[in-house]
Amino acid sequence: MAPRAAGRFFVAESWHVNPRAYVFFDVDDTLVEWTIDWVDAFVAAAREVGVEVAPERSLAALNAALSTFYQDYVREHAKAEDDREFWLAYDGRVLETLGVKQGLRQATEQVVETLTRPGTRRLFEEVPEVLQTLADSGFRLGIVTGRPRAEPDLEALGVRGYFHPVIDAFSARSSKSEGHMFHLAAKAAAEAGLPGWHVGDNYREDVLGARAAGLRPVLVDRKNGNGHRDCDCVGDLRELIDVLMEEQG
Repeated sequence: MAPRAAGRFFVAESWHVNPRAYVFFDVDDTLVEWTIDWVDAFVAAAREVGVEVAPERSLAALNAALSTFYQDYVREHAKAEDDREFWLAYDGRVLETLGVKQGLRQATEQVVETLTRPGTRRLFEEVPEVLQTLADSGFRLGIVTGRPRAEPDLEALGVRGYFHPVIDAFSARSSKSEGHMFHLAAKAAAEAGLPGWHVGDNYREDVLGARAAGLRPVLVDRKNGNGHRDCDCVGDLRELIDVLMEEQG
């Protein structure tokens, strides 16, 4: 799901610089922040067709969906690479679990339209400067994300050129929790002869998933509330520069 309007940032190709490491980034809540709450979007859409859903129930349904049938819908839609059809199918299934029957298509389309409006996603303020600094310093950058397709948003937000490869759910044919995409990232780092890192905001998926594949994890804890300290932790991506420079010299 991608916003249509965004500016461009200058992207410097720095592959001629002696490479230091391969750094992979998660997208949502790491590089990109949402300006709208997914929970509220489902609550509002259900209400429009006469079904009242408590926010806590909506949140529980979304969490359950990620851990149960998200990967099935990824595999079903990966070949066509049509993320809109993916979201119509997946969000519709979530609404069904919330008790929406009459008006299901209407509610589903409302959720998808709400979450794809321009301005619903933006880069965290420090992201452009941090990516440019890392690229100029010889770090190779990539993406590992559970999104079906990441390129549309990265392109619209002006940062696509920093990242190669972009490993998302459709390209990996799997969900993030299955771990395969981390192994693809580790393989890319190994083929480049570089140490591999992964930066993300979710301890279970990002830290444990990266570590299992042999990547060094960095946890982005913007709210300082995770409490996990068995890995490198940063409050925002500006602090990541110091961590990487210290370790990779």
